[in-house]
Amino acid sequence: MRNRNSLIRERREAFRDACLIVIASEGKDTERIYFKALAKEYTNPRVHVHILERRENEQNNSSPEHVLKQLNDYKWQYELESDDELWLVIDRDRWTDAMLSHVAKECAQDDYLHMAMSNPCFELWLLLHLVDATLLTPEEQQQWMENRRKSKNADPYLKVLLRQEMGSYHEADYDALMLIKHVEVAIKRAKALDKNPADRWSQTMGTRVYLLAESVVNRN
Repeated sequence: MRNRNSLIRERREAFRDACLIVIASEGKDTERIYFKALAKEYTNPRVHVHILERRENEQNNSSPEHVLKQLNDYKWQYELESDDELWLVIDRDRWTDAMLSHVAKECAQDDYLHMAMSNPCFELWLLLHLVDATLLTPEEQQQWMENRRKSKNADPYLKVLLRQEMGSYHEADYDALMLIKHVEVAIKRAKALDKNPADRWSQTMGTRVYLLAESVVNRN
């Protein structure tokens, strides 16, 4: 097994003076597909985007604590530079305030760690590429936030909307480039929803994924 020093040397040789953006996400496929396409579309020799994958025996372990552990493990293995960033991409919908507060506190205390939470879920970020949620009626916004299923086996509301907007959508197979051509519009729309950016996460409908997208798109 390679030791930590050899891993550090490999990291330095591979990335040299490029800024490193490391992403660990709650979802197994959806976020990976999106950010791989985003990094390819906005290729920059000064920025290297690395998306962490879960081990085979941890495929169903998507809790915020576990996603954070992935990033902390990476930080232990590789020597980070001052401008490197570790991003935690998680959803609000399934987790308790106590669980999220613990993760948010650790991120706030570490300069490398950043939290990009979506409320209720990552599909909100994808939808903002195609729909201006600020124009929704209060009743429609409530539907988006509740993100309910029509039946036990049906998809949640936002997945259904995304499929309608895109024509075809499955969380493990979709046309990310169709969305990414509108990424700068999505960033503006997400900013408009973020009424209290000083809060650790959006308490109302919103997504902080725009901060990560800005980091990938706008780094010089």
